[in-house]
Amino acid sequence: MAAQCAGALLSLAPLAYAQDEVAVVDAAAVKPDPNQQLRELDWVPLEELTAEQRALIPAACCGAYIAPARDDAESELDPEKASIFGTADYSESEKQTKFIMRDNVRLTQGRRSFYADTFTFDKVSREAELDGNIQVREPGLLLRADSAYVDTQSGNARLDNARFVMYETRVRGRAESLEKFGDKIISLDQGTFTSCEPGDNTWLIEGSNITLHNDKHYGTARHMRLKVKDIPIAYAPYFRFPIGPDRLTGFLFPSVGFDTSDGIDEFSAPFYWNIAPNYDATFTPRYLADHGYMLLSEFRHKSVYFDTELSGSSLGNDRGGFSERLQDQIEAGEISEAQAYPYKGKDRWQYSLVQTGGRNQRWSTLVDYTEVSDTDYLRDVDRGSVDLNRQAYIRQSAAAGYRTDNWRLDGKIEEFRLLTDRQLPYRELPRLSADGNYRFDDWVVGLENEYVNFSMNRYFSDDPANASKLGDLIVGERLRTNYSIHWDKKYTAGYIKPGAGVKTLAYHLDAGNMRADAETEQQFAAPQGSLDMGLFFERDTNLFAEDFTQTLEPRAYYLYRDYEDQSSLYRLTSDTSYVNFDTSDIVFTYNQLFRDTRFSGGDRIDDANHLTLGVTSRFVESTTGVERLRMSVGQITYFDDRRVGILDKPDDYANTRTSSAIAGELSAQLGDHFRLTNDVLYDHQSEKLSALSSSLHYMDDRYRIFNLGYRYNRDPVSLSPLDTSSSIGKTRNQLDVTTLWPVSNQWAVIARTNYDFTYNAELDTFAGLEYTDCCYRVRILARQWVDFDFSENFMENLKSNDYDRGIFFEVQLRGFGTLSQRISNLLDNAMYGYGEREASLQ
Repeated sequence: MAAQCAGALLSLAPLAYAQDEVAVVDAAAVKPDPNQQLRELDWVPLEELTAEQRALIPAACCGAYIAPARDDAESELDPEKASIFGTADYSESEKQTKFIMRDNVRLTQGRRSFYADTFTFDKVSREAELDGNIQVREPGLLLRADSAYVDTQSGNARLDNARFVMYETRVRGRAESLEKFGDKIISLDQGTFTSCEPGDNTWLIEGSNITLHNDKHYGTARHMRLKVKDIPIAYAPYFRFPIGPDRLTGFLFPSVGFDTSDGIDEFSAPFYWNIAPNYDATFTPRYLADHGYMLLSEFRHKSVYFDTELSGSSLGNDRGGFSERLQDQIEAGEISEAQAYPYKGKDRWQYSLVQTGGRNQRWSTLVDYTEVSDTDYLRDVDRGSVDLNRQAYIRQSAAAGYRTDNWRLDGKIEEFRLLTDRQLPYRELPRLSADGNYRFDDWVVGLENEYVNFSMNRYFSDDPANASKLGDLIVGERLRTNYSIHWDKKYTAGYIKPGAGVKTLAYHLDAGNMRADAETEQQFAAPQGSLDMGLFFERDTNLFAEDFTQTLEPRAYYLYRDYEDQSSLYRLTSDTSYVNFDTSDIVFTYNQLFRDTRFSGGDRIDDANHLTLGVTSRFVESTTGVERLRMSVGQITYFDDRRVGILDKPDDYANTRTSSAIAGELSAQLGDHFRLTNDVLYDHQSEKLSALSSSLHYMDDRYRIFNLGYRYNRDPVSLSPLDTSSSIGKTRNQLDVTTLWPVSNQWAVIARTNYDFTYNAELDTFAGLEYTDCCYRVRILARQWVDFDFSENFMENLKSNDYDRGIFFEVQLRGFGTLSQRISNLLDNAMYGYGEREASLQ
């Protein structure tokens, strides 16, 4: 194990050139220096580095390779164009063609410098021989050896019994014989290299010949042996490997997954193909113990205007998988094995295309298309991802847009496939919009236009379970507009923004399933008026011995929109049918207080006659301008009942109450490392808390991470047709705590608990340890998580055999590769701040 930073190195004597005068000291008083070998490689311990140097080194490293500074006039010159200057205790000429220097030899040739006991230079060939305590320095490179031959014109060199350091990639090594070609390639005979700190050879690469391409950040090795703690763990007759973060053609580190009961349950060996600087591919053979062998492929391409990623996977002759819950049901006679494992023996697959276009252009494009063989495939091949288990759909869409100074034109076709036992009824073929915005001094004109053709979703029509619903399905075209004009007048102490406009809505519905007396052509229009105004007050104040500017920002928003009878959109095919292609209620928060509609989507023109009153107060640090605290609270007062709804239920309590719940928002930046956010909704009429969303994030300069999140929503409604959660209509009450907390410079604790109080169930829990230094990183993590499905009442019937459990292990040889990234991927999805911390370790 690498030494701890504190006390690992003694004081580092300043490097200096040899002097002509030598002080006489008592030899008995001179103590041996245990750090001599470290200093010889330009290693500087952490405590000796400046603040600027510390900021540049990866976290958990105990120091850095720092070349001694040069201040001579030629230190920046190209060696091929520079003269050679030198000093030594003794010098002589031989036959007028050779020049010999001995003892404390120091020479410079532009950016290149030499140190040796003896230096012999041939003036004709401009070749040099060096002997004894040799140092050859170039920017980013240090070579040390017992003897060396150097071509001073080309920079080529051969060194015997050599050691080297490459500063940028933090690689060091040694060889019986080292050849250097220019400033880009180093070849080692019977050599080794590692990125571990000096004095630590936890891992190293050995080879009969190793070639390092420093400029391209890769190397090759013949008869490569990878050793960990002097134990050979891998051999290859030829191996190509990255040096640093760059990727290159060849096999990447394999990934291994372990299961508590079955041992190794997953193995994959990615092969990366660096086709061109802007084009690459990755092929990953993968083995899953419960499903069999599969192949994953990914192609990426970048051009001037487009970024394209094409990926896919195939799983042939699926073994069917395994579930303790299903096994219990089979043994109880509740289901058959064929019902439990319907994909056994089948070929399964997935492919995806994502392309974005229009970089730095007025036009833009987006293609996001994914298809799967079955709705369970993604969850089966990546059961460890809670987020994936809850992603209830795949998207199939293509969009294009163009913007001018005043207009935004967009077109899109889109269809969703739900990964559940039901499907959405509609797809958009196409959705077209043209939105204009003009400003004339303080006057703002908005011109919004949208056309959508809603046809039947092919996955809905293909599902036999929907056969009884097809007769009630309404399809058709919708056109809506929203034209408005506002006077947007701003003052130092506030603003006023009166406005007027009109919304229209028109349908052309397919008569196929509709009643004979139902109207296929329908039009609606409603004028509207609004007044938005606010004031801004501020004062100087002092809190906790700090000067602040406190603001008080009251705001009032009045909205009136005529009631337009839209009852003809109900009972078109039966007593319970109604038109709703894409519309739902908007979740109520503080930000929704000042919206001009209570719906998302475009299938209703809602009536309105209400006044919103809100106030915000901020505390801004006077010296830095940082907002430390923001508090907001507001409420809507309704002057009329709301008569337009998605459903034909005007007497619902939500439509007849005289005021909304009280909405609040709080955001605080506590010091430089704490951030607190809260959204709260309190129903004063029922005297109950309706919703609360709270999060606390902490991350300091040592990348100690702590996150606390809490969500409460009493009787939530679905916010989107894509929300297939079984908890819709049931109180949501969840706590999520994550931490990655260093307990020393190398050791850190990792943990998470995600708990649902409604069902008294742990959703995801893990705990583990991480050891990190400049040489390697090891993680071990134990995890238990719910293997979600989308069956009805799944959470109510949750049992112990609905959980998956595993122990995960991850090893990274820093600067070389990582064995498995399952923990990294898990933490990246689960923990706020983890990505920033990982970037600091590069």
